Amino acid sequence: MKGTVLILCGLLLPFSANAGRITMSNPEQSITKSGRTLCVYSNSIYTFTYVTKSKHCPYSKSFDTTDSE
Repeated sequence: MKGTVLILCGLLLPFSANAGRITMSNPEQSITKSGRTLCVYSNSIYTFTYVTKSKHCPYSKSFDTTDSE
């Protein structure tokens, strides 16, 4: 019985480690006046913005859900 409980706790641990995080993909991309790239990741629940010096936005990015706009 103790082994079953330990296995169950071990299986739940990875889920709690990622709680509050979301990975989003396919951002809308635009260029700011300063030449940086503005990446907007959004779905029906969350909207996140990310500014980068790169010419292209990362296709997918992970965010903390508490940082949503």
